[in-house]
Amino acid sequence: MAVPCWARGVPLAKRHGEWLNGPASILITKVERETLLNLGTEQERDGLIEHFWEIRNPSPGSGQNEFKEEFYRRVAWADAHYGRYAGSDGWRTDMGRTYILFGRPQTSTSYLANQELHPIELWFYANPGGVTELPPFFYVLFFERDDISGYRFYHPYVDGPDKLLRAGGTKSQAYQYLRNISPELARASLTLIPGEPIDTDTFSGSMSSASVMNAIQGFRDLPSYLALVHSRSQRLERVRSRIDYDVARAALVTMVAREHGDPWLHWHLEIIDPLQPKAKSGRVEYEVSARLFSRGRLVFERSDTPGFAVPESAADSLKRRPFVYEDRIPLAPGDYRLEVSAVSRATGRSYEASRNITAAVPGDRPVLSDVVVVAGRERDDRTRPFSYSGVKFLPSAPAHTVSAKGLNLLYEVLAGEPRPATLDVEYVIGNLVTKFRKTFEERLDLRRADSFGALLTAKTLSLEELSPGAYQLAVRVKDPQTGKISARSVSFTVTAGEEDAPPIVISRHEAESAQQLAASRYERALCWLAQDRPSEAVANLEASWQLSHNPVTKGLLEHLYERTGQKSKALGF
Repeated sequence: MAVPCWARGVPLAKRHGEWLNGPASILITKVERETLLNLGTEQERDGLIEHFWEIRNPSPGSGQNEFKEEFYRRVAWADAHYGRYAGSDGWRTDMGRTYILFGRPQTSTSYLANQELHPIELWFYANPGGVTELPPFFYVLFFERDDISGYRFYHPYVDGPDKLLRAGGTKSQAYQYLRNISPELARASLTLIPGEPIDTDTFSGSMSSASVMNAIQGFRDLPSYLALVHSRSQRLERVRSRIDYDVARAALVTMVAREHGDPWLHWHLEIIDPLQPKAKSGRVEYEVSARLFSRGRLVFERSDTPGFAVPESAADSLKRRPFVYEDRIPLAPGDYRLEVSAVSRATGRSYEASRNITAAVPGDRPVLSDVVVVAGRERDDRTRPFSYSGVKFLPSAPAHTVSAKGLNLLYEVLAGEPRPATLDVEYVIGNLVTKFRKTFEERLDLRRADSFGALLTAKTLSLEELSPGAYQLAVRVKDPQTGKISARSVSFTVTAGEEDAPPIVISRHEAESAQQLAASRYERALCWLAQDRPSEAVANLEASWQLSHNPVTKGLLEHLYERTGQKSKALGF
């Protein structure tokens, strides 16, 4: 039988046990929990709890903590409004947890009067900041499954629209019934992400909606939240307890940008593990694997073993330096998931990160890429990830800056059709706890866009009046002719000073050889196949074959010729 760690030291005082298992447990990270249990005195535990709230304080050292006050105000509201009918403390309920984490929703709608429906509430949120795993806007749907036990989370993929009706029926029938009541409710029964396509063939719920549920139910384990806690802890000068937040983490930054009209996925993996050695036997080596999925199926996998030699005398100084690996991948239009893993050969430790990716097709509204916070840039004419027009950008992961440097951004806009002459851009920086809000506006001249309508933009926003803390940036691009808007958001942290440990960056360089071009065409063909577009796949495979005469390409082409009835005499087989 395993012995709890606190049993090996000083027993846990009642007040510490109540704090550890009370409302604050929604926010307590695994490291914070284990540290508190392993501390040797009650005074040290008191100090850790004080430190816990101070690193979340938007104005540390001020004597007031608006975050803590707002947190317990929300707890009181949740207990008063959400626990009465669930038979438990309000903060423990699904509604209470959501309210405590994200505050009052932008809109909420109750569906109580219809006898055919279970009681339902639909909440709508704009991403409240600090949670990069959430989309810019999302719904949370609650329902009483048995009409008596209180509201519970509704999971579109697990439950399905038929579970919202007392009489059940098919998913199709349930969706149509809901649509007659409210199109918004009907869509939310299939996806919690506004704008995501819904399945009107089988009326199955969206798997992508799981990201919303995971962010709420597993908030304290989210990489973006852990990164924020780590960053704030590093920069807090008044540390009153014996605690080490140097925990390992991996952050993944992605951006889809066009090159001659074709989408490319640029990605940047940053590994921070300051307590572990990076070198062994005079070498730093990692095994890196990137797997691209679409519709739940593996499209292709890339692997690499980057490494370099280091003097033994320098090995220890590398510990605190983050390790960065970058690459870029050819895509076809569609939705994907990128999963990246890296294994350190020095320690055998594995690091993983993943992101959902969309390579959108221009329509009647502008397409806005992910917005990347940039740590620096330099001249570089090589073909490398995050390199455009002879400039290499280095993403910041997790995103942070100092107020004196401003917020350096990188994103791409793809104009819709018909193409307007200009686009209006609004940048909104906010902090929901302190109620801070600052807006910048500019107009993009699309005469600077390439022939395919793609315009890459690098922008610096002034942060002179921002104090250290966590913020959210929303970027909205509007077509002034049609009024159509596209929006993205990103969380970032303003720190008190510069980082003292520059990253070790390995950024793959692609020589424009026939072999490299053939490989890119082959991978893009696999992406087209994953989107069930065999004709486009064939065109890319033919181009790949002409460059490389790879027998693997030939075999796949022959299979597709047979499948589609296409044939190219020019290839000679």
